[in-house]
Amino acid sequence: MKSPRLCAALILLSGLAACGSSPPARYYTLQAPAAGGSAGNAGFMIEVLPVIVPAQADQPQIMLRTGAGSIAPLYSDRWSAPLGDELRSALSDGLTRELGALDVQVVRPPAGTPVWRVQTDVQRFEVSAQGPAVLDVTWRARPVSLKGQALICRSIITVPAAGSDVPSLVAAQQQAAALLARTIASGIRRGGQGAEPAGPEVSLQGCRAASD
Repeated sequence: MKSPRLCAALILLSGLAACGSSPPARYYTLQAPAAGGSAGNAGFMIEVLPVIVPAQADQPQIMLRTGAGSIAPLYSDRWSAPLGDELRSALSDGLTRELGALDVQVVRPPAGTPVWRVQTDVQRFEVSAQGPAVLDVTWRARPVSLKGQALICRSIITVPAAGSDVPSLVAAQQQAAALLARTIASGIRRGGQGAEPAGPEVSLQGCRAASD
């Protein structure tokens, strides 16, 4: 039989362990909820290359901007995959819906299949408690094995969040990623002859023909 002193010590240790334990992690994605859309009837496919993201944002936990020059890691709120992979998946999903085109990362195309190749370089990715979500991206769309003009543009997207809680902040970035996909899709539809902002949240800058 355990002594009263030993029992008291075990209870104290259990209490300290409980106080020191971290809350369970919550995981988020940049892919918007499933919605309608056609795929596979565009006459071409898309290839979304790996997305380049800034090192300060490319962290497992959500990095919350709390002031003009301060960022706080939310250790219990994490991305479900590396941020670059989250953005690539969100863009692939959005372009598939908008264009009705399959992604070569999902379905291997036959040799010579027409493809639009999309490359994105993120300049700013901000989840902010004091302002809108910001997604600032330089992107390039280039036709492969089909007619069209390679196009390079910069899109700055600002989306106000519906609330200050983390799900609302993430939802704002989900919307920003969807708006970016729609803007890139407009450039592909035009054969690389310019692009159209997907909404008032999108500032489209410096669009020009790009050399292959």
